[in-house]
Amino acid sequence: MARYTNENTLKALGERIKAYRIQSELEIEDLATMTGFTYNTISNIENGSETYLSYFIEICFSLGIHPKEILDIEMEIKSKNVLPPDRQEKSRLTKRIKSYINSGYFKEPRLARQVTEKLTGDHKLDFESKNVSVILNRLVKNDTLKIIKKGNRNLYFINNKEQMV
Repeated sequence: MARYTNENTLKALGERIKAYRIQSELEIEDLATMTGFTYNTISNIENGSETYLSYFIEICFSLGIHPKEILDIEMEIKSKNVLPPDRQEKSRLTKRIKSYINSGYFKEPRLARQVTEKLTGDHKLDFESKNVSVILNRLVKNDTLKIIKKGNRNLYFINNKEQMV
């Protein structure tokens, strides 16, 4: 996978940093001394090269400005990629399962198939129980749910009366 860089925005940010540096009557060498970064690092950032966020913040502080001053530029605000409908639905499934946890549904151990049937009945959804199993297992990993093995099946439950989400 190719490394992603938003070249236009980085160039605009670099130009703003340079303008603030010049307005402050500082040379690149001055900013390098103040930040502890190399001349080339400062120059590259001003020319729109990729940088670490902490470098950007330190440069702003050395210029005596809040980073939001540099970031206050015109940008097209949109995601690089659109969230596909199936991913949107999986996010909704997680939220719905968490609401079941909060409502006490998992006080009794439940199979993924039972959770799938409840989601289908309550929300008129059409999906496979493997999607629910993935979410339930993630909730086990972050200690929201517990698991009991019964043969080759998993039963999911909360083992206390407190809401865990």
